[in-house]
Amino acid sequence: MGKPTTKEELIQFSQRDYETIMAIIDKLSAKQRLKEWKTTGRDKNLRDILFHLHAWHQMCHKWLEALLEGGRPALPKEGYTWDDIDQLNHEIWLEAQKHPFMDALELFQESHRSCLTWIKHLSDGQIFTTYFPCMRHPINGLIDGCISDHYEWAIDLIKKEYQL
Repeated sequence: MGKPTTKEELIQFSQRDYETIMAIIDKLSAKQRLKEWKTTGRDKNLRDILFHLHAWHQMCHKWLEALLEGGRPALPKEGYTWDDIDQLNHEIWLEAQKHPFMDALELFQESHRSCLTWIKHLSDGQIFTTYFPCMRHPINGLIDGCISDHYEWAIDLIKKEYQL
């Protein structure tokens, strides 16, 4: 499916992909949910993926909060540039190692709901036009990159690792 062009589509696509992730998890046994993957990639298990998504939700929250308060968000995060994305994702991975699977799952579920709440408070104009003075582009790409688009990445990786 294409990229969302309205707030409603952004919410629908995000919810659809969230439900796909949750349906996959529901079908896995407890042992499968904790399985370590044989990969050279950064993420070694389902917990790593869920915590990664949660961490990006948290960054999205901070960006939206800063914008709505009239400020300029630190993109992608204070102390990092987009060129440092691999290092930032590694830091997220290190933090994920401190959390058991169920914590990561709950954090993901809560931050997903919170993201949708933030989006519901924005107008189509705030999301899809260059509404915020400090931004040179609409923020739909930032938001979608933290939810639906990111969920599609997670779904593909999870399906690959579990051969679904």
